[in-house]
Amino acid sequence: MFNKFSKSLSNQSLSPNEQNQSEIPNLLKPQTDLSNSAQPLNQVNQNAQSSNEIALPQHNQSRNTTMMDIISSNSNKPSILSEGFSFRGEISAKGAIHVEGSLNGQVQVDELTIGSRGQVEGVVTCSSLHIKGKFSGTATCSELIVTSSASVDGHVVYQTLSVQKGASIKGELLLVK
Repeated sequence: MFNKFSKSLSNQSLSPNEQNQSEIPNLLKPQTDLSNSAQPLNQVNQNAQSSNEIALPQHNQSRNTTMMDIISSNSNKPSILSEGFSFRGEISAKGAIHVEGSLNGQVQVDELTIGSRGQVEGVVTCSSLHIKGKFSGTATCSELIVTSSASVDGHVVYQTLSVQKGASIKGELLLVK
């Protein structure tokens, strides 16, 4: 349920200074106890009686939501380095990264996808490496997928390999069982 607050601006025979000071704490007066048990946020307040009332949702206090809860609930959505974006440095993350821009450095993630316009140069460690664009450097992964538009230049250690006709591969691909 929602808590109702109503606007109260009535001033009874107060001086102008007293009126201004008294309005501040009286702008919103609670009409219900804020410590009531939490209710779903999608319920609509059917009891609002005038346009001076403001309905505010109560937060669910039975479970504290942490930032990690939010991140883990979105773990199947990749972080994206868009076209025109250039990153130089070290990335270490759980989850997936999709690169359409340029990435240069060390990368340690669960899944790395290099899009058709993406370029990655450096050292990559991941479970799944899907290359559609350009990769140069060293990579260690469980699954390596190289599409027909891909260009690979370097040393890649893998357990499972899939290469499409037309892919360009320079360097060394090493199967590890």
